[in-house]
Amino acid sequence: MSSTLFDYEWQFLIQMSTRINYCDNYSETCGTFLQQIRTLIPFHTGVIFQTGRENGHVILDNPISTEPLNDSSDHAFFTDGEYPHWDEFIMLPYSSVFRQSDIIPPGKWEKTRVYRDVWQPKDIFWGLFISLVHKDVPLAILGILRDKDDSDFSARDIYIMNTLKDPLERKYFSLLRARGSDGPFSADRVLKASANYGLTKRETEIVSLVCTGKSSDEMC
Repeated sequence: MSSTLFDYEWQFLIQMSTRINYCDNYSETCGTFLQQIRTLIPFHTGVIFQTGRENGHVILDNPISTEPLNDSSDHAFFTDGEYPHWDEFIMLPYSSVFRQSDIIPPGKWEKTRVYRDVWQPKDIFWGLFISLVHKDVPLAILGILRDKDDSDFSARDIYIMNTLKDPLERKYFSLLRARGSDGPFSADRVLKASANYGLTKRETEIVSLVCTGKSSDEMC
């Protein structure tokens, strides 16, 4: 899919990629992406998850959102439900960009339980996503969403996300590798390691925060 961007938009994309590359951890990288991408693509809500696979199923961890949050449980609205055909993208051996409307027609989407129970109460309808996968290892899914009264994301928006896909894949892979892990962060993995090493509840909590890229201030 091709599109045309103005020179100033290309310049902003280069600056955005540089800023993302300078980020030190997962939280900062997610926050920078969500803040910067809004300049080029207007949206209502943004959300990012680390992705992984366990027993052949997709898992979502460590959510970051543009919404004001009291605690991580506020993100349950997004993970509560089976998303039609999402697994087909997250399970791919390479990164990809997709719109919600491309994988399920809007009329059919409105009839799904996950839309009625999860998206509609949050006033979101249209979605545009990057599924980041490095050499068949899932890394993250980055999504921006609009309400029903807005228009769907355009070919230009998809082109912009595709332009950012490769540098984002490299950045998230470097963050994953820096954690010394052979796969995405998993709460179950931390709990199993905690039991094996006899960690206390507080020590387990700190390990979880470190593995998800939290800064010292955020952990405090």
